[in-house]
Amino acid sequence: MAALSLDPQPLGLDRYSLELPSDDADLSLGKAQAGGFSLGEALPGFPDRYSGARVWTGSEMALKQHEWVSILSDQDRAHIQAALRHFQSLHLGPDSISPETFPLPQDLSRRLRELSGDCYNGRGFGILRGLRAITGAYTDEEQILVFAGVSSHVARERGFQDVNREVVICHVVSEDMRPGAKEQDLRPAFTNGRLSFHTDLGDILALYAMDVSDTGGETMIVSSSQIYNELAQIRPDLLQELAKNWAFFHSQDYETDGSPLITNVPGDNDNDKLVFQYSRLPVTGFRNTGANSSLPTPTPTRLEAMALVEVLAWKHALALPRESGDIAFINNLCLMHGRTPFDLDAAGNPLPSRRHLAKLMLRDPERTWDLPETLGWYAERVYGPNREDGRREETWLMKVGADKEGRPDGNIWAGAGGHSNG
Repeated sequence: MAALSLDPQPLGLDRYSLELPSDDADLSLGKAQAGGFSLGEALPGFPDRYSGARVWTGSEMALKQHEWVSILSDQDRAHIQAALRHFQSLHLGPDSISPETFPLPQDLSRRLRELSGDCYNGRGFGILRGLRAITGAYTDEEQILVFAGVSSHVARERGFQDVNREVVICHVVSEDMRPGAKEQDLRPAFTNGRLSFHTDLGDILALYAMDVSDTGGETMIVSSSQIYNELAQIRPDLLQELAKNWAFFHSQDYETDGSPLITNVPGDNDNDKLVFQYSRLPVTGFRNTGANSSLPTPTPTRLEAMALVEVLAWKHALALPRESGDIAFINNLCLMHGRTPFDLDAAGNPLPSRRHLAKLMLRDPERTWDLPETLGWYAERVYGPNREDGRREETWLMKVGADKEGRPDGNIWAGAGGHSNG
């Protein structure tokens, strides 16, 4: 079992930091602390273990890249360029992008729809590759239009990413080298550091690699069902802890009545769906910010649960390939994501970096899961109207630093876990 420490890590990641075990460490050492539980005991309302395509390990999935990377052809890229020019000829704002205003041939649109099926009903993710040529030929603004247009065929609804419920596109870049950054409370995503595993707010996390880092910076994903299955075997008592109410982030406040971190969505033919919404940031803090003072002090059991979730996540994680022009589509309900550190010098200090991800939070109304009541608030908040008269108005940040809103300022639900539990 990983050791739990109150001392910061070298990168200053967490208040409650982890010493990650070696590959041959025995993660079952904590099972004697399982109290009255027996190994494999089912949590009420949950299956003994999950099965199916959403259960996988990174080592297994790395051998199947041909199954989850969809490669665009030259003809596909020509059709995408034609769709972009068609949209531009309409003289509409980016909030009007849809499959109708960004039309693609039926076969290409069908293949993109299959990516949605992979996210909701399959392994939980997929990568679209082949836009590298586009990244060099188009302006930043045109790349964002292409990203949004192609993504609209995967899942047509876009979610808000800021606490004011206006911004739908987020640029994930490092701010570590900007003057004054050390004095600013940067969100973890906007640094060169490692990100602990977490979930954001939304159904499908879409990440478009506009540029990549020289070293590191891999987006890591992990099957939450795989973590559940291993916890059920070695520490079912910690599963019970995760099923209790934890505080959650709603608007700009933490609701201490909370909701469980894990919930089960019953399915047909024993195809239950695990929803695991989680972030450790409010409890652990980040760099010098410390834990959120408005939250109760975490119990040792709660800290132990977070520690083991982090250990198992890194143990079973898959590193997504880093290639400029890739779009990764990730089911945020059933997969967690993190990141390796990138572009650091020998002493661990940040270096200038070209890494630039554009981010959308998508939802496919035809495939979205029937979420339990405890999570019902989030769908309306992320995807519902944001005006009193029932309208929905979107703000698009077409490039980094275009105005004061173009820079991360702590009001973006990104990079630290939008669903910020504590």
